[in-house]
Amino acid sequence: MFSVVLAAAIAFAVTVALGGKFIGFLQTKKFGQFIREEGPQTHLIKAGTPTMGGVVFLVGVVAALVVVSRPNPATFTALILVAVAAGIGLYDDWQKITKRHNEGLSVRAKFLLLSLSVVIADVMAIYFVGVTQNVVVPGLSSNVVLGPGLVSVALFSVLMLLVIVGTTNAVNLSDGLDGLAAGAGGIALLCYTAIAFLERQYDLAVICGAMVGGIIGFLWYNSHPAQVFMGDTGSLAIGGMLAAAAVLTKTEMLLPIIGGLFVIEAASVILQVASFKLTGKRIFKMAPIHHHFEFIGWEENKVVVRFWIIQSAFAATGFIVYYLFLYNV
Repeated sequence: MFSVVLAAAIAFAVTVALGGKFIGFLQTKKFGQFIREEGPQTHLIKAGTPTMGGVVFLVGVVAALVVVSRPNPATFTALILVAVAAGIGLYDDWQKITKRHNEGLSVRAKFLLLSLSVVIADVMAIYFVGVTQNVVVPGLSSNVVLGPGLVSVALFSVLMLLVIVGTTNAVNLSDGLDGLAAGAGGIALLCYTAIAFLERQYDLAVICGAMVGGIIGFLWYNSHPAQVFMGDTGSLAIGGMLAAAAVLTKTEMLLPIIGGLFVIEAASVILQVASFKLTGKRIFKMAPIHHHFEFIGWEENKVVVRFWIIQSAFAATGFIVYYLFLYNV
């Protein structure tokens, strides 16, 4: 427990200490965000706000792990997945900055690159960490076996693809308001810190704790009105960490509950697109759903805080389900 708290404290302190200087560097280089004109008009004032801020809290996380973490296969698996996701996000942010447009990598390119991360995580998790190729479903007395031999490997790989690609994209979609994705991601990762600790995966708990500390430090600058945006660098890294934690703790089926807000955000986009293509009508004034509430008159801070409350309820529910059914209490 001391190591988890220490890692969070170091990540927080380093992020806050470096944040101001990093923002100044981004401003000097004119690495600013481009805002969609079709979005809420109140967002146009945010044009030019420095982006790629996810780099600074990831530096804080690395600093914490250098001091506290112990190298082992589980640690490397989580960090490799986060590094690959963050790297994809960093390249995407760079494309947006150089093209001076809000669109970076194509959806297909992101999917292919994230699929590569799945292959890496699959090999590490199964052959080096010893993650079993079955699914733990709350309430069932026995685990669900995915199949024999290569069938099991293939199905487990598909599951990992859904978990990793789905989670990273869902967190990315939620990153539209000051502090929303960061705060919600921190809440979900706090839940996984507790789960990893109870699973006696202390090194994973340290990484999750460091991420929470780094995110809180980032919120120092990302709270409304934001001085910096995390960009895809940060949102994909948070999604990658959530996916890694779910796979390593065998709680893939609980991830949609623990990260329930991200599921709602992603579902709102899917429903909006499907409705418009099938009927020509939109369900929401704008998707993801956090923009819908802005359009009906909610102030940005109200949306963010209320969504944090919703995410806290989801995370608490997921933890209770874990504790009752998976921890056999």
